[in-house]
Amino acid sequence: MPASCRFRAGLFLIALVALPTSRSAAQTAEALLPPPAPPDYRGRKIVIEFTSHGPRLTSLSILCQPGGRERRELHATRGVQVFDGEYSWQYFPERDVVFKRPARAEGEEVLRPEQLQRAIASYAIQVVPSGPIAGRRSRALEFAPRLAGSRPRRVVWVDAATALILRTEVYGTNNRLAWLSVFEELEYRPSFDAASFTRPGPPDVTVVDVGAEPCLEPAEAERLAGLPLALPAYLPEGFNRQCIRARRQRDYGEIQVVFGDGLSLLSLFASTSFREPSRDNGPAPSVVVGHATGRWHDLGLVTGISWHAPWGHMALLGELSRSEMHKVAGSVRTSQELSTPSPRQ
Repeated sequence: MPASCRFRAGLFLIALVALPTSRSAAQTAEALLPPPAPPDYRGRKIVIEFTSHGPRLTSLSILCQPGGRERRELHATRGVQVFDGEYSWQYFPERDVVFKRPARAEGEEVLRPEQLQRAIASYAIQVVPSGPIAGRRSRALEFAPRLAGSRPRRVVWVDAATALILRTEVYGTNNRLAWLSVFEELEYRPSFDAASFTRPGPPDVTVVDVGAEPCLEPAEAERLAGLPLALPAYLPEGFNRQCIRARRQRDYGEIQVVFGDGLSLLSLFASTSFREPSRDNGPAPSVVVGHATGRWHDLGLVTGISWHAPWGHMALLGELSRSEMHKVAGSVRTSQELSTPSPRQ
């Protein structure tokens, strides 16, 4: 995929049209979207997460230039993240520290045909009525899970000329709005100082080199973390394994396996120890996972299950219904167990 500005979530109305079944998935996906042509831009957007404690609002400014260069400024904390085409520099003023890691711009704010082609397996995609957003003509696509209530429903508005994502609404498995991201202001081809894409923070700020966290082969992940690789025997329709990561620090080891369906993510963690999320809503409800007693964790749009397996502490986090999460968690085995043939009856 070529490097581009990709920065994650007149009246123009389009009639409600379902995906035509007579065309291939690739042809259909390309027909629904304008050709991705993200320009350099400056914008101000808001992100609202609707939690059990009320809406949580984040306001930020974005400056983006083709070639993988971005600058994001959080208005409330004055935190800054800069992508210079090679590294990510994340500045936390309250801690007087900058975290450096190899990374290109990663916002995924351009909707591409290949994403639609992956999503078609799990979602019914249709064009829905749309109007202008931040002064730009838009096209809106709804992604409704084919198994209703199994995963979030999304509505995505893209710029009709560039495919830049202008607005995203994500509805939880209860069909309530759980997450909203929208540009309030947007200017294409702005003037800017080249210094905008240099390391943020004062000259004497502490810089912590976090290092790369690449996708690993299973054997390398097990060696690094000191844990066996665990995988689910069951995955919901459309989900595929995307990446295996591993971490080791002193006596703590962790393996993370990430799965995706083109829109929603699912992460399985195995670790040598586990700290439960804060219980703002009281004690976490219990759930049976195989031969273990686990705990549900309500994290807003994300649902979690934690339990203790013979080989380590497990946690599963995903944008899925509880019934689907429970089926995935109950099917988790070590990769060695999954590869061992069943005895003949």
